[in-house]
Amino acid sequence: MCGRYHFSRDSTDKMIISVLAAMDRKYPGRFKTGELFPGDTVPGIIAWNDKIVPIPATFGFPGFQGKKLLINARSETAAEKLSFADSLRGRRIVLPATSFYEWSHDTRKQKYQFTVKNSSALYLCGIYKIIDSEVRFVILTREANESMIEIHHRMPVILSEREVRSYLSDYPTAMEFIGSTPPVLERRAV
Repeated sequence: MCGRYHFSRDSTDKMIISVLAAMDRKYPGRFKTGELFPGDTVPGIIAWNDKIVPIPATFGFPGFQGKKLLINARSETAAEKLSFADSLRGRRIVLPATSFYEWSHDTRKQKYQFTVKNSSALYLCGIYKIIDSEVRFVILTREANESMIEIHHRMPVILSEREVRSYLSDYPTAMEFIGSTPPVLERRAV
């Protein structure tokens, strides 16, 4: 599960700095930074007219019959699910982040912050829909790797900066990235 993540204005990552500058210029006051929650409008990156562009996007698809927001989609089955298949084929989004959060499933419910080892940024794979003239997204998840499994059995699908353009613009390559080995993560209790 990936229910919260962090997007820091203090990042030194070149792509994050570029995304922030473009968002501040085009959409001032229309997005949130810091710790991001379902329902928040946040910076996202999509492919549009052969360009990679940042846009404001809202975290979560409306749930069935007005229930809680859908915030994640299992990458292993998204191509088969009516709610996600069209978006996976043609409406992929990347959520730039500096970390994400997960809670332990023991009685303490300890909150952990995860980062990619030796990187100041990570790029979460998502898919989106236009709902009531608003871009809404869910984050793709996968089975957790060894650096995450002790805390949770699922983790977000994570890209490196150099993989962002291909994920957004090429469906077969996007599917390869979704199935590839996830990066090693570092965690700290918060």
